[in-house]
Amino acid sequence: MLFPDCNVLETEKTQSVDMIRRLMAIEPHLSLMELVLPPAGEWTPDGRCWMVIRLAEGFGYCLHGGPARDLKAGDMVVTGPNSELIVRASQLGELRLEFFRVVPQRLNGLITVLEWRQLERVSTPAVPLVFHFAAHEALAQRFARLTTLPERDGLAGRSAMLQLWAACIAGVLPAVDESMARKKNLEAAFRRFISRISEKELATSTMADMAVQLNCSERHLSRLFRVEFGMSLREKQTELSLQRACQLLLDPGAKIRSIAYDTGYRHVGFFNTLFKKRFGLTPKEWRQQNPPAGTDDRNRGEAMSIQPEARLGHHADRSTAVSVERQPATATGVLNGPAAREPEARAGTTALRGAGRRAARRRHLK
Repeated sequence: MLFPDCNVLETEKTQSVDMIRRLMAIEPHLSLMELVLPPAGEWTPDGRCWMVIRLAEGFGYCLHGGPARDLKAGDMVVTGPNSELIVRASQLGELRLEFFRVVPQRLNGLITVLEWRQLERVSTPAVPLVFHFAAHEALAQRFARLTTLPERDGLAGRSAMLQLWAACIAGVLPAVDESMARKKNLEAAFRRFISRISEKELATSTMADMAVQLNCSERHLSRLFRVEFGMSLREKQTELSLQRACQLLLDPGAKIRSIAYDTGYRHVGFFNTLFKKRFGLTPKEWRQQNPPAGTDDRNRGEAMSIQPEARLGHHADRSTAVSVERQPATATGVLNGPAAREPEARAGTTALRGAGRRAARRRHLK
């Protein structure tokens, strides 16, 4: 539909912001990985991005809002964001999985504006996507061949993964209606135009340039653009530049001033103002709350390595620790709060009063 509901557009805009905030610690993009589940073990794929999963060995089940579906060696499953899929291994043996992630936000320049918009619409909790492919189907066999590439983590391997994902979700992306595009109709021409231009090109285009290409007035094109995207061209370009800034902020070595320049802002203060208005945080605060991928895992690993040492302590230490933890918040055993300082204050006041009485008694005797 060329003229969508403005309320729907506003909802999609909010969901897009939430999605960007959730992209803080996603594992490697377009990198083939393996996972082994023990008998009866379960695994929930990353719900923040697209996942392409293949059962390499074993037997298991796929759980997704209904009865369990059998998974055999060679079967493939493709999940969209917010799919809430669960993969469970059989109780009879281990299950080995091969999978890779696809983050559309990192495909800037490869996905057209219309394709990206459609991906945003289907990446909502209300539209969970799960595609199943049996081992004998062509796409599942294509994944099997991909795993045998000598340099599967190189450019050829990443390109093959991207092509496989694109083939799996071909039904999700909109097809250009050639019959409609051939009509001498500005709406059809505009739809065809945005189906071919990439976000990178849109970020540097002007309304005047696009109006010349579509042979229409800037005012008419501005109206079509706002109806389709729910915002003006300048607002859309600002959104694209701030999304790019979020990607650059994930690099801890990149300076905020350099990121502002790279995204088209010559004044860092103006960049900070726009960023905070959009995400509710300054770039520095956003970076602190969104560490690079793997940081949280390393912290958890360090914590796990310390816990066994703590368990080697004496039983008396453990019992003391437990007794302290079970004290209520208002207990007198809390030594650093205001309640602990009140007795000291009362004692000091009493001592001053006693000294005053003794001094008065000595003056009376004299």
